[in-house]
Amino acid sequence: MVPELEEGLPLERVKEFSLEELLGMAIKAEIGARRFYESLAERVEIEALKEKIEWLAGEEAKHETLLRKMYGAMFPGKEIVYPREHIGPELKPVARELSGVQDIIDLIRWAMKAEEIAARFYEKLEEMVDSEDRKRLMRYLSDMEKGHYYTLRAEYELLLDWEMYSQMMHVGP
Repeated sequence: MVPELEEGLPLERVKEFSLEELLGMAIKAEIGARRFYESLAERVEIEALKEKIEWLAGEEAKHETLLRKMYGAMFPGKEIVYPREHIGPELKPVARELSGVQDIIDLIRWAMKAEEIAARFYEKLEEMVDSEDRKRLMRYLSDMEKGHYYTLRAEYELLLDWEMYSQMMHVGP
């Protein structure tokens, strides 16, 4: 088990929670993902990869803002409820020093899994929200998480072939 990842409940259990609880889980997951990417970026020495990870952190912060606005509109005046349980994996800040490419590959693999599950989570939330605007927002978030998955996957595949990656860094973008 990677200390930066908490497995969480299977996605099928979404229907056991209220929409308010699910939005709280989503906000908490976006905060965790942002912190994970920020802490990973601090430990990565490969500049091209560091920039992509910093971009992912910024994207997660935008998702948190959107979800907080939705929560405020749906539950005016209520404090956000962050249930202890969570659906799917939650990323935690990187708690260890990275000793090389293999550590980065491991963390990116877990981040890919989390992004994939986040995309499916937002698809499920889309089925639960009532207005077309909210459905579009959930679809947008799902699509963005899928994009994050593919961004990470491209980096993951490059890291698997470290020689190719290091040559690309010398050539430029």
